[in-house]
Amino acid sequence: MNLKITIAGLAFFLIICGWPLSIRADNGNYQNYLVGDRAAGMGGAVTASTNDLDACYYNPAGLANVIGSRIALSVSLYGIYRIRVKDGLGPNESYKCRAFESIPSTFGSILKVSDTLALAFAVFTPDEVNFNTQQSFERLPYQPGIVRSDYYANNIDDATSWIGPSLGFKASPRLSIGCGVYLVYRTVNSSQDWTYLYTKQDGNEIVKVGARQYRYEYSNYSLMGLAGAQYSVTDNISLGLTIFSPTLNLAGKGSVFYGASLEDSDQSYLYSANDMKSNNRVPTKIVFGAAYVRRGGFTVEADLSYHFPTSYTELRGQDIWSSEEIRMEIKREAVVNFNLGGEYYIVENYPLRAGVFTNLSSSSSLDPEKPQVNGEKTDMYGISASIGNESEHTTINFGVNYVWGKGKILGFDEDFQPLEVSARESYLFVFISSAYIF
Repeated sequence: MNLKITIAGLAFFLIICGWPLSIRADNGNYQNYLVGDRAAGMGGAVTASTNDLDACYYNPAGLANVIGSRIALSVSLYGIYRIRVKDGLGPNESYKCRAFESIPSTFGSILKVSDTLALAFAVFTPDEVNFNTQQSFERLPYQPGIVRSDYYANNIDDATSWIGPSLGFKASPRLSIGCGVYLVYRTVNSSQDWTYLYTKQDGNEIVKVGARQYRYEYSNYSLMGLAGAQYSVTDNISLGLTIFSPTLNLAGKGSVFYGASLEDSDQSYLYSANDMKSNNRVPTKIVFGAAYVRRGGFTVEADLSYHFPTSYTELRGQDIWSSEEIRMEIKREAVVNFNLGGEYYIVENYPLRAGVFTNLSSSSSLDPEKPQVNGEKTDMYGISASIGNESEHTTINFGVNYVWGKGKILGFDEDFQPLEVSARESYLFVFISSAYIF
């Protein structure tokens, strides 16, 4: 086996064998799912008006306006998502995936200490994906009388959780402020296997066999802080502002393995790195919101969020065979997202909510000559709707979120050379939430 390990070469291998990883495990989109109860129905536009457990995630200042202590029993997502990358596995062979997902996105409680102070503790799952796909196909290579049969399998499990306390304080009749701190825990586990056989058309005699295996996993802990404010300009108009700090890396470890056993030993590769140091950086974000609220009637709100650019080393370690350093670099560009939502009480205690939002990609522009780990740029858009029931001690909401988009991704041609191909993604989720107020 001929060992060829270089930092530049590593980036290339991650593309030729690992590009489906970039579709969902780290695609550079920040609003794949809407977190929370009321927010999930209003397209995520609640920064200026939130006053329930959603405030822990969107603007902790809203905790000061909570009426009564409460426990959010569950906010869960159930649904399917689809991915299709045209010619992603080579000419005329598209990468396809369809999977069912169940995500317990929110759990927490709020303690109303006084008329001006509320404390909360919450657990959020703002992003999670778990799918596997297997595909097989045949193609005619360049050699006459030879058939190539491909067998491909891809598995991805990627989850992020936020866990921590927050508080809201009513500084004046019109001004509320709040803050929170979260432990951000992310785990990624991905594996891909590709085997291809060259056989003679007359008799299926095996001429040669090629195989590629890729494993990538890590777990990481980091800290994030956020601070927010809500200000009532008039009895009906309110403004909101939330600032999220970049995450501070605490600890993490991971590993990478790539092996290619090809027909030409000079083109065969093997690298493996264990006990690698991991980093998961969520960049600084600023959100501004404005809402028109008529209590017991309707609410209309718009939010604008700015995600700062960032770059970091996701994994760093040494190859156990050559002792050369292996680094996996991530680069994000600045991106602006927009959320618009409304709420209307069709009858007393029955709110109807709807919203739209963008989920634009922060990934850098693609360049087949300069492969990168996050080799996907897909801009996405979403709509949401829900209906709820509110009583003296309970609330319940039922709704749907749909997100779709198309873009470009670095796939590869028949000779495993990187090239730009088209990608489509869509996600349809049903959510159910309930809370007990005491």
